[in-house]
Amino acid sequence: MEDIQPQRSENINGNGYSPQPDTTTDPVVPAPIQIETTPSPELKPNVNSPHSIVLQWLTYAFWGWTVFAMSILTITVLAFNIAGADIGDATLYGIAAVLVLLPISVLCDIFYIKHEPGKKTGASSVVMIIHAVLFALLSIGALITAVFSLVSLFISSAGTENTTVILYSSLIISSLFALVFLRTILPTKMFWIRRYFIILMVVIVGAIITMGVIGPVADARLTRNDKLIASNLSGVKTGIDDYVAMNKELPNNLESVKLTGDVKKLVTNKLVTFKKDSQLTSKDYDSADYVYFQLCVNYQRAAKNDYSSSYYDSVEEYSTYPSTYSHPAGETCYKLKTEKTDANYSRIVPMITDK
Repeated sequence: MEDIQPQRSENINGNGYSPQPDTTTDPVVPAPIQIETTPSPELKPNVNSPHSIVLQWLTYAFWGWTVFAMSILTITVLAFNIAGADIGDATLYGIAAVLVLLPISVLCDIFYIKHEPGKKTGASSVVMIIHAVLFALLSIGALITAVFSLVSLFISSAGTENTTVILYSSLIISSLFALVFLRTILPTKMFWIRRYFIILMVVIVGAIITMGVIGPVADARLTRNDKLIASNLSGVKTGIDDYVAMNKELPNNLESVKLTGDVKKLVTNKLVTFKKDSQLTSKDYDSADYVYFQLCVNYQRAAKNDYSSSYYDSVEEYSTYPSTYSHPAGETCYKLKTEKTDANYSRIVPMITDK
């Protein structure tokens, strides 16, 4: 019987045996993939260093003061453009305050951005909460004022211009404080606010300042001589009274009258002219009760004051006081008179007092 031999597989290497896989070695495990996480360039680590807290406080505080100055400026600009109000120098002071506060706010914000953490904790969160609550209350208060003004426009027919000024001013002020509030809390989903906040504030401030310059500031420059005349014309009258009391005649010109300060500016700047209506000399001074003259000025803009006193308004042609509370635009001549007894008395009383 033939032995049955197991068939050997052909050795590919020629030695009659096929290599078996080596099962003694450990399987190769792929190395774990390490993903390097880099923080977002907009998010900073939560570091509450003293200088970052100071910068944070200054940034919020100066933005608040800037909006407060902007509120005053907004009210004055709208009051002039809508109601035609005489706001004096309030717009100039408002523009000056904003021009000082806005650059400081921008610089503080730019420096603070470099240290601002993505999530505020500790002292940083306390500073944020204090200013955020204040800005929110001011914004809501201005919004309530706007709603009251809107209701007043519907139910009242009087004083619509002033109410309109309050309405528009309140809406603008509420929006400005709302922007500062969002910049303060800086929500994660609205992180883009920080990028455009400074640009937006500069644009808004620039627009209101421009309105102030071409409106109230230009008008104040145009009417500054009007205000100088209205405030000091009575001083010219007093100087003429004193001259008549001393010389017993009217002066030939205002250069002969002793005047000082802003009263003298009316004469040196040729803002007032003098006209004699009484050709009075020292010879017939004793027989006259009054001496008459005129002071003529040129106003750039008319002024109306419904609440001015009518004490100096006289039915007589000549008055003892130039009433400058209300006047038309253009040349205005004040017919005035000086009483002898009053003039002499005005000279005697200081002499007695000096003794």
